[in-house]
Amino acid sequence: MATLTIRNLPDEVHDALRRNAAAQRRSMEAEARAVLAAAYRQKAPALSPEQLLTAFAEMSRAVKAREPEGWSSVDAYLAERRLEGAWEDGRITQEERRRWLERLERFECQPSDLEAFVASRKPVA
Repeated sequence: MATLTIRNLPDEVHDALRRNAAAQRRSMEAEARAVLAAAYRQKAPALSPEQLLTAFAEMSRAVKAREPEGWSSVDAYLAERRLEGAWEDGRITQEERRRWLERLERFECQPSDLEAFVASRKPVA
């Protein structure tokens, strides 16, 4: 590894580096290395709109491939939100919430099953 000596560093830069190093609980030398590495780290090239669309389509196909036939991600999302609302309102327990989310994640129930469960719980008066 190379070594670098920096002369005539302005006092305000030195002080800022010292404060940041202390905040990160590391030496000034380690902080300077981190700052320089972050500044010159290779960034991934930007994708063209066509590449973004292709990548999105591939991700969508991968997600759909693991879902059961007839599964609706939108319905599942809405059912999860209603479940969260019922939990926040105190209509269901933390344990019930956890069990239903696990079942939904494993595709052991349909979103409509979860919706029916939430609807069956009485609002708190």
